[in-house]
Amino acid sequence: MTAAQVAALYGVWVIAVISPGPDLVVVLHRSLVGRRHGVATAVGVVTGIAIWLAAAFAGLAALVRVYPQIMTGLQVAGGLLLASLGVLGLRGWWRSRSRAGAAGLDPTGPESSDSTPAAPTPAAPATLGTRPPGTDFVRGLATNLANPKALVFFGAVLTPFLRGEVPPGQSVALVAGMIAVALMWFCTLAVAASHRLVNERVGRVLPTVDVVVSTLFVAVGVAFVIEALT
Repeated sequence: MTAAQVAALYGVWVIAVISPGPDLVVVLHRSLVGRRHGVATAVGVVTGIAIWLAAAFAGLAALVRVYPQIMTGLQVAGGLLLASLGVLGLRGWWRSRSRAGAAGLDPTGPESSDSTPAAPTPAAPATLGTRPPGTDFVRGLATNLANPKALVFFGAVLTPFLRGEVPPGQSVALVAGMIAVALMWFCTLAVAASHRLVNERVGRVLPTVDVVVSTLFVAVGVAFVIEALT
């Protein structure tokens, strides 16, 4: 494989990795809660990418082209998974909103006799920030695996490797480099989005961000299912 071919491969890969999509959204969303949450989500996303790459190498992409119903099943399952993540997010937001409302509007509390308004309760960090990073890893992994179209893309990109045109050692090195590029991008994104200045500006509207992101996941998941079945 020539240097020009390698450069072209990585050029296409970089464009694909940085393109907006559910992976980008979920990493940004969790990074607003905290750096470790964002990085854990990024690692989960990249783990999903590595799984799809391994599946493409194993020949699953070629099998999908021969039997399209496999892709239909994968896309329906992925859509349901993505929609489920959105529903869970909306449910968590609603519960935190109810708890915050109950705490702030309790007429029997000492605040009811005080003319000084109580300080607002930051609902978002309490609901999402307290989750262990392992949960964010699973969320990132599930978000990436919910899009089986990645398998088709990886199969197309890796066609020269699958045909045996590139030595196995070079293939492993190139794919490892692709995974490293994805990890570098998503982790850099997580660190930047979790910066203190960003948190100060966006933290006030984080509950709104939770609703928007969760609703988006439901909409995209439903769209995946509809597209697969029509």
